[in-house]
Amino acid sequence: MHAQKIRARSEYQMPRDLMGEILVKKPNIKRSGLEVTLSRTKRRLDLKSIEQAACFYIKKNNLDINVSSIIDDVTRRAVQNELVLGKPTNLSPVRRKPPKSLPKSDDPFIDNQMFNAANNNAEIYPVVYLFENSVRNFVVAVMKKNYGNDWWTEKVEKVNTRIRDNVNIRRLAEKESPWHSKRGADPIYYTDIEDLEKIINTYSKDFRKILKGKFEHVIVWIDEIEKTRNILAHNNLVAKKDRERLTVFARDWGEFARLIAEIMK
Repeated sequence: MHAQKIRARSEYQMPRDLMGEILVKKPNIKRSGLEVTLSRTKRRLDLKSIEQAACFYIKKNNLDINVSSIIDDVTRRAVQNELVLGKPTNLSPVRRKPPKSLPKSDDPFIDNQMFNAANNNAEIYPVVYLFENSVRNFVVAVMKKNYGNDWWTEKVEKVNTRIRDNVNIRRLAEKESPWHSKRGADPIYYTDIEDLEKIINTYSKDFRKILKGKFEHVIVWIDEIEKTRNILAHNNLVAKKDRERLTVFARDWGEFARLIAEIMK
């Protein structure tokens, strides 16, 4: 009986052929090429097995393969760092080149202090950009889930009149300069950070269902984006302590966003 139990448990835990499952989803690549890719991923992220590298590959490429029972926390963090925060993982033992500094300016009105401030701000801008737009997309996802795809344009107003008017003004202003880049197709990209917070608070009941006990944390994270964004937008130096705080909040939001996305599926 004991031997039968061991045999049954062993058969139940038989490892899956994740590479085979990936190849079914991506028939345009060869197994040999995938093996090389996974080996490099394992080394680069310092993962413990090819299986975990395969889990990373599946999550990174958004393949419809369920690995929730076998992916470990290290691999989850690696995926989160690269996909949500858009930055290299801190788990990699490989030394990465620092961000390229701006070329020195000959402008007589720019001193070394201002030049160094520009380089320091350049390091934090991508974090602000991704953090802010992740929150934007999250707001859209929750509103669509609860009020449909036309939540912004519905006759039964779902967006504060002031927010809606400001967005319309900005979109009309863009039409006067058709040669210039556009913010985006969705009205949400014409909103300010404070507008996102207002929408979340207005529909707090809907957002609390998703955010649970993290609702207040998310509001704090959004406030932090706004403060740092305002300093950047007015071309002033973001202090080191504020850059570090924002990076921590962005990482925390990124890890939480993964959980939210799973809940909302």
